[in-house]
Order: sequence, then structure tokens, then C-alpha cells
Amino acid sequence: MPAAFFAMSWNPEDEQAEQQAARIQTRLMEAPATSILVETSGFLLADLSQPGSASPPIIEIRRTDGQFGGAILGTLFPQNGYLRLTEIRHAAATMLLDRGGGNLYNDYWGSYVAFFHTGDNLAVYTDPVSSIPCFYSADGGVTCFYSNLELCPFLDRSRFSLNRRFISTLMAYDKIQNGETGLNEVKELFGGQRLMARTPDALPETLWDPRDFARDVLEPDPEAGARLLRETVQQVVSAWATSVPAPAVDLSGGLDSSIVLACLAESDAPLPHLAVHHIVESGDPTEAHFARAAAAFLGADIAEIRFSPSRQLPDVTSHPASARPYRQFLSRDFNAQLSEATDRMERTYLTGQGGDHLFHAAETALGFPDYLRRHGMGPHLISELSNSARLSNLSVWRVLREALPKAFGKIQTSSLLGAIAARRTPLNTAALDIFDPVYAFPDWARTPGGVPPGKFDQVSGILHMIQVQERLFAEDAREVVNPLMSQPLIELCLRLPVYLLSLAGVSRGLARKAFEGRLPDLVRLRMTKGEATRYFVDQLRLNLSMVRDCLMDGELVAHGIVQRRDVETFLREDQFLTHPAGRMILVYYAIEAWLRTWKTLRTSM
Repeated sequence: MPAAFFAMSWNPEDEQAEQQAARIQTRLMEAPATSILVETSGFLLADLSQPGSASPPIIEIRRTDGQFGGAILGTLFPQNGYLRLTEIRHAAATMLLDRGGGNLYNDYWGSYVAFFHTGDNLAVYTDPVSSIPCFYSADGGVTCFYSNLELCPFLDRSRFSLNRRFISTLMAYDKIQNGETGLNEVKELFGGQRLMARTPDALPETLWDPRDFARDVLEPDPEAGARLLRETVQQVVSAWATSVPAPAVDLSGGLDSSIVLACLAESDAPLPHLAVHHIVESGDPTEAHFARAAAAFLGADIAEIRFSPSRQLPDVTSHPASARPYRQFLSRDFNAQLSEATDRMERTYLTGQGGDHLFHAAETALGFPDYLRRHGMGPHLISELSNSARLSNLSVWRVLREALPKAFGKIQTSSLLGAIAARRTPLNTAALDIFDPVYAFPDWARTPGGVPPGKFDQVSGILHMIQVQERLFAEDAREVVNPLMSQPLIELCLRLPVYLLSLAGVSRGLARKAFEGRLPDLVRLRMTKGEATRYFVDQLRLNLSMVRDCLMDGELVAHGIVQRRDVETFLREDQFLTHPAGRMILVYYAIEAWLRTWKTLRTSM
């Protein structure tokens, strides 16, 4: 399973806090597979991975006098490198300790949570996309940090109460990440943030802000840009492929996952290389021929897994006691099928997640106002106008009419708002009517801060990108790495103008150019995207009776978040099957399941 941890920090001179920490540790050690990684005055770090790792991924840094200075849990690489670090010593260690870990984002990258002593306090850092979740809560003078609350039954969960506002907002958009969770007493440290452990009620500091890179524009010519993009993708994929056991690629047959497979083929990862393709048995168009073409071109083996919509949804009482509801709850039997298809070999799966956001898969005319802001009446004005019209499928005149106000002062709002509004159903109308972006989004996803409109559209979408990661604990969960969501590539794509990323007015045009000759053109030039709409509709139809009963008489209704009559109306087959956002019912089911889990826990205490 992915890295899972528990840590706690307290003032060792506070007798009450010292006693509380001792009580928590006693209960912690009763949990199965617990391994203490670091234990020092006022700080403890434990590995909760199940099964426990023989060599947990941790770098411990000590001061020159031998005292504990810091620990980095996860996978770490040097800024411009691809060899995984197993230790940090000498001048590099001194610099980290002197700065209390403050130079992590400039000098390193990877997937990590880091802890550094700073005076009598402890600084906690997450990587820019919080690839290892970090939740925290305070208890009797002890600040506890954990990747998975569902793995922490040793904590006093009777103290936790329902955060109704957060849950209501999830009905509108279940991927919000605002520092809150479904429980009032549990907070989340999200990507690129630092929290001082002794003041857990203070707002965390955002040290890694994507707008900073978007303002630091890098605009090479297309040839140089394609080369730089290709080299950076190769760097991050090679780094991950040589740092994990038996890498395989989750190959959809689309451009992004095929790029990852192409880079795996060029890496030092041992042969044979494996791609895994999921065939959805529904009326949705198959992507199997694209996946097979990519695998054959790159000399990779391919395993195919078939999914039938006849699968019953997980029982509504079986959502783990996590800090928030997760859609991932709905596909918990996937790992068993994956294991069977790959001869039960323990593998790490590399995905193409993040490519749409970073390579700029957006049919928008916003590249033209970005060009105007940067170059004015520059030499490529007419060609960029034509490119924006082509990309957005709008007339040149309409592009001009919409672009000029945005180029010269009109504030661009986040495109997330439009996407969220499109998810309106009878069950989330109340939540959408009072949806507050200030509450739901971090500042960098809400306000441009001087970033031009096209680039801000890309920046704000990173919030959605971050939340597609698999975060929920499951027995025998597969190990997943999203190599495209690595700091060097994110920062590069943020610096490149969107009109360059959409080279020649083509969605992901620069990425297509970058991998010319390294992918079959059938895949590289493919403009359609796969979908599973019919699969989810069929799954809903087959589970309709159970879902309707659960929602009509469930916790969402009991808390007044939805109305029983609206559930009954919307779940008539002629309603949700034809509604453009009908598959949101699955999200509501996951939220309902999470609420029932916590109701059961509260009533049993």
C-alpha cells in the first residue's frame, strides 16, 4: 500500500501534554503493523503502511551534535535529478536544518511529508500536490498528524463532530480542498503548505503558489519548447520508474498515459515493461485498439481487465472512517481484479493523470488575450488569433470580442465555477445556490494575482488535478504513482504560455510535437477522449433500487442536506438517466456511506 503514517508533536515540558502523548502512544502500539520510525523528545513518527514496509521510505536528518533535526517521509529527488535520495548529509543537511526545511521546494522534489525542528517548534511540510495526505487534529496539548484517519482507531474519535457546511459543499463539488474536512476537529494540510505544530489553530502558510511560476514566463521557440518538455517528462517518469518496484503503466490508450509508457520504455527500469488497459463493458466506445497500438509500438506487454456494470456497489455501511468522503470508495474491488490480471505480482502503477491540466487539453480562446498581454501587436498576432479561433471552434470575430476585454483589465474567474454549475441536480441545488468559492477554494485557485486569463484558467484547474489522486485506504491497495504530477513538470508547464502549450491551435499541441516519432501517430494525433458515461449509467440502473432506498431514508435527508421528495423524484429512471449530471448520484451515495460510518461510530462510543 502507499505510504501511511502517524506523527505527533507536543511540548515535553508540559506535563499534561506529555501524559496525553504517552496515552496515545500506548494505544498506537496496540494497533497491528505499527512501526516507530522516529521517537525523540516531543516528537514521534510511525509507519502505518499495511503490510508494513521492510524499509520504510524515510530520510532522517540529525544535527552535528547527533540530535534529531528533521525527517522526510516518502520519496525525494534532488531538484534537477532523477536518482532517489536515501540520505542527506553534510552541507545539504546543514542548509535544510538551518532553514527549518524552508528550502525543500527549491532544492528537492518528490512525494513526501516532512518534519523539521525549528527552535522549540516543529514545522510540517507537504509536497506541492500533497501526494501523501496530511490531516491533523489537536488533543490535550498534542498535535497529531496522519495520512489516513481510518488507520487511527487509537485516536479518541468521540471528540469529532460533523462539519455540515463542508459536507453540504461536497454535494456541489466533491473535490474541494480548503483545509477543512468532514469533521470539525480535523484539518488538512494541502499541497505546498507549512504548519507549525505548536499552533495548530493558526492558518498554514502557503509556500508553493502555482501563480508564482505562471508569472515567471518562459517562452522558447516551439522546437526548443518541445525538447524541454520532452526532457522534463522523461526526467520525472525515469525517476519514478527506477525508484519503485516493478513499474507498470495504467494505459488508457490516450495521449498522456501513452507518453508515460514511451518514457518508461526509454528509462532504466528493467524489462519487460507492462501496460494495463481497462476495457469497460458498456455502450461506450472502446479504446482498446489505441492502447494495443501504443503497447505494440513501444514493445510493451499488455494486460487487459474487463469491467462489467453488473457489479454491485459497495454496501452503504462500508465506507472507511476517513476524514472526508471519497469517490474511490465506489471501486474498492478493482484491486482484486488487477492482481489477477497481472499474475499477482506486486507492481507500482504509473498513470497519465495530470496530463490534461499540464499539457493544456482545453478548447479555449484564452490564449489570445494572454498573447496580447505579453506581446501587444507582436509579429505573431494574426497567427495566434487564428490559432485561438481554431482551438476554441469560434469565429475570429468572436475571439476578438471576447478576448479584448480580458486582455486589457477584465478579471478572469476560475473555469471551475462553470464546471461546478454544470453539475446541478435536484439534490444539490440548495448547495449550489449558496456555493462560496472563498470557502471552497484556496486563494491561488480563486484570484489571478496578476496571472493572465488563459494561464489562470490552467492554474485554477490544478486544484481538480490534485484531487484525482487515490487517497482512501483499502486492503491490498495497489501502489499508484502519478509521474506527470511531479514538481519539475508542473513548474515548467506553468511557466510556458498556454498559446505555446496549445501549439498551432491544437489541444496539447506542444506535447504532441514533443513526442513525435516516439508514439504511433494513431495515438499521438488522436483528438477524441475516452469516456465511461454509459458504464456509470448502466451501473446506476442496476443498483437503482438500493441507491434510492439508501438516499431516501439516509443521513443526507436526516441532516436536511437533501429533501426526501427530491430523491424520490430524481431517481425515477426517466429523470437521472437523461440528466447531464445524473452520474453525480454515485458521488451522493459515497457521501451517504461516509455519513453512516461516522453515525455508527458516534453511537457506539
